[in-house]
Amino acid sequence: MSAIRVILGVVLGACALLLGYAAVLYFGLPIWLPPVLLLAAAGLFATIRAETRRRAMLQPYWSRRCTGIRWRRRFPDSPKVEIRRFLEFFIDAFGFPTRRRSCFLPDDRILDIYHAMYPPGDALADCMELETFASDIRKHYHVDLASVWRDDITLGELYARIHKSGLTRRCS
Repeated sequence: MSAIRVILGVVLGACALLLGYAAVLYFGLPIWLPPVLLLAAAGLFATIRAETRRRAMLQPYWSRRCTGIRWRRRFPDSPKVEIRRFLEFFIDAFGFPTRRRSCFLPDDRILDIYHAMYPPGDALADCMELETFASDIRKHYHVDLASVWRDDITLGELYARIHKSGLTRRCS
């Protein structure tokens, strides 16, 4: 954030607080009300802004039609159920709704999806999506994600690694 934006935010916050205290004196409201309302408004604004930005970054994925045919073409020997189960581990770890399962392609890089949720340079803390996904993969397929991890690994490459070792059938 630039210094001008910080100063502008402090000045606007101070003005809002002064107006709040004027309202306290005029209407006889509790003295603690203006700072609480100011903090609540700032929190609400930050939350709405972050969620709007996250939705905009994920829109390229959400706007896709069903990608099941692409998965079936890439993995013709895999039953739909196995592919769906793998994608369910992914969407569960990332907290996406089940209906979004068919929005991801085999060529989608896992880190690109993660960065769509948490752009580099933002101060937002993540919810350990990658760690949860790695834990689920380890638990259900006995594949250590850390041992195969690359920054450009795709969902399809990871699924191929699991499918190649025949683990999808054994872990059913």
